[in-house]
Amino acid sequence: MAASAGLTAACGSSERRVYCGDRNGVIVEDSRCDGRDGYYLYSGSYPRGMKPGQKLKGGTRIAYNDAAGRSAAGLPSTGKVSNGHVVSGGFGSGGSSSSGKSGKSGG
Repeated sequence: MAASAGLTAACGSSERRVYCGDRNGVIVEDSRCDGRDGYYLYSGSYPRGMKPGQKLKGGTRIAYNDAAGRSAAGLPSTGKVSNGHVVSGGFGSGGSSSSGKSGKSGG
């Protein structure tokens, strides 16, 4: 039980942030993630305040126009996402589904 409490505390201390980067994971101005080829949204446990020119390590690379990938990462499926945006929900969030199914069979 203590191990799971420690794991929960560790997970709760790390926010997922999104940055715009080139194909090599180098942060660029977020205005470049407007559908231009070669620029991606990166979602990961990155610190706040990262600046253009810094290299992102790890995380998930998402194409700007990948609506399903953006939604899965807890981002709006379309539109601009600013550098340093904090993700609510998405990968590993433990959030609930909005499919409308209750899990009960008819009856």
